[in-house]
Amino acid sequence: MCTEPLHLMPQKKWLDLKSAALSDWPRSISMYTLLETEEHILELGIDYGFKVYSPYGDVNNGIVALNLKNKYYEVIIQCPKDDTTELEKALRTTTLIDWTQPLEVPFAPIHVAECLKRIIYEKNCKIDHITMTQTFLLNKDSPLFDLSLAPEFSFKLLTLDYVNLVNTTWPHKTPGSEWYFELLIKANLGYGLFKSGELIAWSFIKEMGALGHLYTLENYRRKGYGELVLKLISNVLLKDNKCVYAYCVAGNNKAGNLYKKLGFASVVDVHWCNFVPN
Repeated sequence: MCTEPLHLMPQKKWLDLKSAALSDWPRSISMYTLLETEEHILELGIDYGFKVYSPYGDVNNGIVALNLKNKYYEVIIQCPKDDTTELEKALRTTTLIDWTQPLEVPFAPIHVAECLKRIIYEKNCKIDHITMTQTFLLNKDSPLFDLSLAPEFSFKLLTLDYVNLVNTTWPHKTPGSEWYFELLIKANLGYGLFKSGELIAWSFIKEMGALGHLYTLENYRRKGYGELVLKLISNVLLKDNKCVYAYCVAGNNKAGNLYKKLGFASVVDVHWCNFVPN
């Protein structure tokens, strides 16, 4: 009889998982902020089914989290140590991951991505594509950005009234992305820049804790509003003593240069691994 190797980790064990992530800083920054942000979401009474497991119940083996976002199948895998032997063994034998459908393993550190490459073909799957991204981190001790908005501008939480606008303008819109933006807005993780009451630019704190989905409406581009929103939302996190970081696809020099200009440093490369069944 086969015993399931991935053990469900109740929320009361997440503190131990976060401590393991801190011991592997900054490589495991995403593991730490994922759990921190999901705690915030749960505190608001929002439970969309996010589940965290650890190989054999040992926090030092990392996490395998099922992050099912409506129609999008995402499995988050992190390991706060170099040795992925136990993680790899668990991934080979677990019955909790559905390898028969397309899935993404996002922001996987390089040693986790290599672990996945060793087992994926045994699961009758193949690599669809892997995207490398840089992780840009702002030092927690950084001073707040010195900002003063003109009277016609305001920066505030987004409401559900803006879900459709955010979703329809997003270049990577998917069948389930409207549900996703609704989730983030309900969790108070979306912020917008308004001019005379009109939403003109926005950004989100994604469910793993990273900044993302920065967007400026076309008629308001090349005026510095994107940079302004990035500074404003960074201030929100700095005031709360939270990590301020973002992913940037390797080669996106425009975005990378903006992060560097604002004092972010590239601290670790991660891979977004997409697999499909044969």
